[in-house]
Amino acid sequence: MLTLSRPMQRAAGLLAGLLVTGGSAATDLLDGDFSRDDPLDVRVVSYNHHGDFIDNASADAEFNRILVALDPDVICFQEFPFDISEGDVASRMNSILPTAGGWQIHFGLLGGIRTAIASRYPLTNTRIDTIPASSTRGVTIALVDLPDADYAVDLYLLGVHLKCCGDEGGSEDDSRQESADAIANWLGDARGVSRPSGDNIVLPPDTPMIVLGDFNLVGGPQPEDTLLTGDIQDESSYGADVKGDWDNSNLTNLDPVDPFTGDNFTWQGSSSFDPSPLDRMFYTDDVITVATSFVLNTDTMSATALANAGLQAGDTLPFNTSDHLPIIMDARVALAGCPDFDGDGVCDDVDPCPFDNPDDSDGDGVCDAGDLCPGFDDTLDADGDGVPDGCDCPGDVDGDGDVDLTDLATLLAGFGATVPPGTGGDLDNSGTIDLSDLAALLADFGCLP
Repeated sequence: MLTLSRPMQRAAGLLAGLLVTGGSAATDLLDGDFSRDDPLDVRVVSYNHHGDFIDNASADAEFNRILVALDPDVICFQEFPFDISEGDVASRMNSILPTAGGWQIHFGLLGGIRTAIASRYPLTNTRIDTIPASSTRGVTIALVDLPDADYAVDLYLLGVHLKCCGDEGGSEDDSRQESADAIANWLGDARGVSRPSGDNIVLPPDTPMIVLGDFNLVGGPQPEDTLLTGDIQDESSYGADVKGDWDNSNLTNLDPVDPFTGDNFTWQGSSSFDPSPLDRMFYTDDVITVATSFVLNTDTMSATALANAGLQAGDTLPFNTSDHLPIIMDARVALAGCPDFDGDGVCDDVDPCPFDNPDDSDGDGVCDAGDLCPGFDDTLDADGDGVPDGCDCPGDVDGDGDVDLTDLATLLAGFGATVPPGTGGDLDNSGTIDLSDLAALLADFGCLP
């Protein structure tokens, strides 16, 4: 029996949608289509659930619908109470979103409430705080071990729930600044920058990093500035200023918005305070391309979008689930076996030759219609008929000589994109991956040279 990997399952789902609707595979948030643009995009979610996920059985149906609709690969939860265990979270996630191998859970520092990272993939290099230590609730850290067959890198997450409340210069703001200093220092350490605290963590070069959670940035601007720019305030404890991104630049604030209103608040406010974007993701944009991001607020969604997403209008309201809204990022990172020719940290349609260098049979540096068998390795001739195998099987998108599910997934991953002619699934050399290319691949499916 053939078992499809998770990306291949997603690709099959995209194919089904295309065949039924004749439409695009792209995410359509306004229609309630939360599917990934690319089946290999890694969906990361941050959600302060107000302590009610699992602990409050009356909210089970709402939380279930939210998580099923979002279908995360990794989620950073905040506010688990002390009586909820890692096993409780794993069991609940496995019941809502079953996954091969089961959900992996890493709990952070216990401080009345705790942060957790939940992942479909193994979690390694786990920690509950930085060195030197941060402030309130520590930093919940894990390396998400993405499948080597699909990804060239893993994903490093730092989950936080910084101290609530307080104005600029107060003790709460000081606590947030201390955590920001500690995180900035740790990111530099992870990149291999020499730090006074010592080499406590060194990641492989270009490992994508995301700092995410409930930051409670309600005081002065300095804690956020430190997170973005590495401008450490307590240099005697945490060392000199240090940039967080791999190209020695600032991190980027995701700043997702509600697609129905354009609002960026994630905390829904109270009788005393206005709504605010307390939940954030700061990420290394040198090695992460954001394919999609949004804030999920069911209260603003259209009836059609709610129905298509399997949600109800009140699901994310404070009296049903949480006073915070989930935030979502689809992270596009370097893929296995796909050279990054343009050096932007991502193998994508911008690369002039998205497959192997031998594809460029005319030697012009671009995989295009001028090649003997555009988009394929012209040196492969397994059947010895003098014709490159890619030309024997014109639906062979990945150039390995046959037409199979890998070719289908590759084509669907780039569906709708404009590409160099003859590359990435552009079987008719039109420069666009569209339904005619899909039809050509399906007509050739199962071909062997």
